[in-house]
Amino acid sequence: MSLPIKTLPILERWDCSACGNCCRGSVIPLSDDDLKRLERQNWRAHPNFAGVKPVVPQTWFGKRQQLAQREDGSCVFLTADNHCQIHAEHGADAKPLVCQMYPLQLVPQENKAILTLRRSCPSAAAEEGRELKDHLDAVKRLAKQGQLLDKTVRAPRITGRYGGTWKETLSVTNVLERLLTDQRYPLVRRLAHGVKFCTLLDENHLDRLDEARTKEVLTIFEEASIEAVAHVFRDRQPPSATTGPMFRQTAAEYVRLHSQYRAQNMWQARWLLARAAVGFARGRGHVPPLHPSLPAVTFAELEEPLGALSAEVQQPLVRFFEANACSLQYVTAARRRWAVTEAFRAMALAYPVALWLLRWCAAGREPTTADVVEAVTIIDRGQGYESLVGGQHRRRVSMICRDEGLERLIGWYAR
Repeated sequence: MSLPIKTLPILERWDCSACGNCCRGSVIPLSDDDLKRLERQNWRAHPNFAGVKPVVPQTWFGKRQQLAQREDGSCVFLTADNHCQIHAEHGADAKPLVCQMYPLQLVPQENKAILTLRRSCPSAAAEEGRELKDHLDAVKRLAKQGQLLDKTVRAPRITGRYGGTWKETLSVTNVLERLLTDQRYPLVRRLAHGVKFCTLLDENHLDRLDEARTKEVLTIFEEASIEAVAHVFRDRQPPSATTGPMFRQTAAEYVRLHSQYRAQNMWQARWLLARAAVGFARGRGHVPPLHPSLPAVTFAELEEPLGALSAEVQQPLVRFFEANACSLQYVTAARRRWAVTEAFRAMALAYPVALWLLRWCAAGREPTTADVVEAVTIIDRGQGYESLVGGQHRRRVSMICRDEGLERLIGWYAR
């Protein structure tokens, strides 16, 4: 049975601005229905596709197919004016399902599916366009056709050792939502409160408590988490010799997920990437030039205080975290095999990464809203990519969180 589709209580906006960002560097998997539509469109007979394969295998030996890409990583259907040729010649409904939906995303829960946004789209990150509720009819139509994941899913584990029902899981995620939307505090404090709350959960045995006692304990933890991180902001410390390299490696993974980053299979490119990895681990001297649009900087410059950012400049970053917390996108959609506490900490780690990237993007000048939007598009792309949701990153996040390492990263880079 399909779930009712709802939007969030916070205002989200989006309309396509034809920037072409989603058509560059993205893998577009194709369903059987997608392949049938493309076959009926007969692109092989199109003059623009002479000798061009519109569809290619995702892997050498696999059966799954994806849209083909040009050498620069752009989709073969992307036109010179940043429009989709499928859309132009056959209409929006003729595009692959992934393309029809993006950046809209359904996040299924027990009794409803939340419609929210992937903010790897610059227009979504900047909240440009119509209110999200204006897109509901189109999404419901696709859901009615049975093409979307709008069915209930299993509740994520609360901690690494405790599962629980959807009711129990929501009692925990509701606390995290309150902490992340608490307007009494700036975003940096809210995230630190959430991380501390997750630590308190992990250190206790919820499975030994009844419902009434669990509710009482969650209230105590929620209140305690606010006071428990105050010392981090009174005495902000740089990353430790252990945490620093892992943080920079994480940041490098995010930079590689920039929509305009072009991975190359040549041995020379792989050698340069290996050297860059060593450079990020050492964290001294000039930052390896992973992306051509980012200016030349030193690692020392990226540790300097960023300065106070206006509410307007911060807004895209605030909305990213608030929407994730309210929709459960960070766990139910982005990290389906992770526990809630693990997934929240991985999302929170993206905050100091975003501020580190912001220093890089705006080196030598004041950060702008456009800089923050770019940082948000990068960290959003990390939600769902194997290098940042797989087992290796899971272990890395766990190690960073030891001895309040994550809280200190959050406080340090928010200077």
